[in-house]
Amino acid sequence: MGDKDTLLEFGFSQLRVDKALKATKNSGIQSALDWLDKHANDPDIDNPIEESAETGDAAAEQPADDAEAQSLVCNECGKQFKNEDLAQYHAVKSGHTDFAQSTEAVKPLTEEEKAQKLQDIQERIKEKRQKREAAEKEEQKQNELIRRKAGQDQSEQQEKLKDAQILRDIEKRKREKESDKLAARKIKEQIEQDKKDRALRFAREKAERDGTAAPQEPKPTVVNTAQLQNASSNSDQARLQIRPMLTGEDAPTKPLTRMFGADQTLKDVFDYIRKEIPSIGHHFKLSTTFPRNEFSTQQESKTLKELGLVPSAALILTK
Repeated sequence: MGDKDTLLEFGFSQLRVDKALKATKNSGIQSALDWLDKHANDPDIDNPIEESAETGDAAAEQPADDAEAQSLVCNECGKQFKNEDLAQYHAVKSGHTDFAQSTEAVKPLTEEEKAQKLQDIQERIKEKRQKREAAEKEEQKQNELIRRKAGQDQSEQQEKLKDAQILRDIEKRKREKESDKLAARKIKEQIEQDKKDRALRFAREKAERDGTAAPQEPKPTVVNTAQLQNASSNSDQARLQIRPMLTGEDAPTKPLTRMFGADQTLKDVFDYIRKEIPSIGHHFKLSTTFPRNEFSTQQESKTLKELGLVPSAALILTK
């Protein structure tokens, strides 16, 4: 019985048997069994055999000097092999190195040996499949752990960013409240100063009419400028309240209030006023009553911080 018939009796398909014998160059049943075991799970194992450009039998031929030798024997374990390829395969697997030629031909496998050989092959295939499945499960487990860790890290990062944003918002509201307080204080001081200025002007006019000595201008009220300067240097915004003092029936009277960046220029403020009051034209000016300062188009390139309008200021808009 030939190697092909033996392999077919083991239960392998004819296609797989033909592939195994062709791949091992008909070097024996053991080589074919090892090839079938190694390639049992190949995705193309059951694809038709492609025609090769080479022709002829690729089986290895023994030299003429070895014509009388029918097999090789491992002197270390006593196993008999049909050809050198099988003996070399055994040497690699077992580490045995002592081989000798034998005139005794390799006996065909008995039915029991065939059944045992087939069972061994199936067990090896099953063992390899189990190892592969276990490795795949372990890989999936590790990938899931990596995915969960990445998701946890992302959630923690998002929480940190959220907390940082909350702190920034709180600090911003705190600065705005402080700016509002300072602005309200400055407005109140300006109103008080306006009242004093008007009272002093009326008193001087009355003294001139009566021919009496004019009253002296009182010393300005001392203001805690250190706090204002500190707030100005630390603030990155300027809250401006602009009170229109214009004439005409359509002249606006409602104050304009807006938050500007400390590094924005006076030109940005002028552009904002022209947008909110289109009828004002291009010629107007801004001023503060306390301290007395006027701002014109010649100062458009200066920043609000340079002009002392940070963190807040009350401005008078006139033509």
